[in-house]
Amino acid sequence: MKIIFDYRPTDSNDTITITASSANASFPVSNLKSIEPVKSWKSTVITESWVKLDFGTNVSYNSLFLNRINFAACTVAISVDDVNYTTIESITGMTKDEIYDENYIHKWVNLSGTYRYIKITIPTQTPLFETTYFKIGNVLIGTAIEVWNPKAGFQVTYIPKMAITEFKSGYISTEKLGRTRRAFNGVLDNVKTDEIVKMRLTYKPFVLYLDYTADSSQCFLVQSVKEYSKSYQMANIQTLPFVIEEIV
Repeated sequence: MKIIFDYRPTDSNDTITITASSANASFPVSNLKSIEPVKSWKSTVITESWVKLDFGTNVSYNSLFLNRINFAACTVAISVDDVNYTTIESITGMTKDEIYDENYIHKWVNLSGTYRYIKITIPTQTPLFETTYFKIGNVLIGTAIEVWNPKAGFQVTYIPKMAITEFKSGYISTEKLGRTRRAFNGVLDNVKTDEIVKMRLTYKPFVLYLDYTADSSQCFLVQSVKEYSKSYQMANIQTLPFVIEEIV
């Protein structure tokens, strides 16, 4: 697994300048400084559009996370001068994930080199859903760390948000109240101390990428929701169960 704990933009006070080719007045590009995916950026057109991040100085973060997008194709490019751009990845064929009716699309992009600007260009296309605009819920950039993959028994639980009413007849009525979220349950088993500390015991949201799946859409904005309880097999060998849930 890869994890980004320290990402930018950090919050509304981050010095990153974020601009876009267009923006809905109710969903401005400044929303991308919020960790809440519902505070998204939305364009006003579905012709070629872009979102650009200016760090103000050269940086070398190695990973980019796109969350809650609605388009199938885009290009990620970097630049030191906002004139000459180097394409990092041209992405095509993105689709909605396994929670199909919730309209989730996520994407992890490996970055390289030194740059000041990151530009996400969305070519003309019909969005896969919400078809009158392009949208991005989160764009987070940081340096990912590799943590041990979970052992057998790693589990993903899908938690729907519903109101359920059961009638005397036996009929069950359900009403959807909100988005389904994922919970990831696993164990880092018999791991050396200097490795297990990579899994920060924090409740700050972070990005989780299941890179062992070889599927760059298996990345999620998550946070811990249960207490941690380490057990010791030896002085420097520990086991750490964890439960983290997706932020929706």
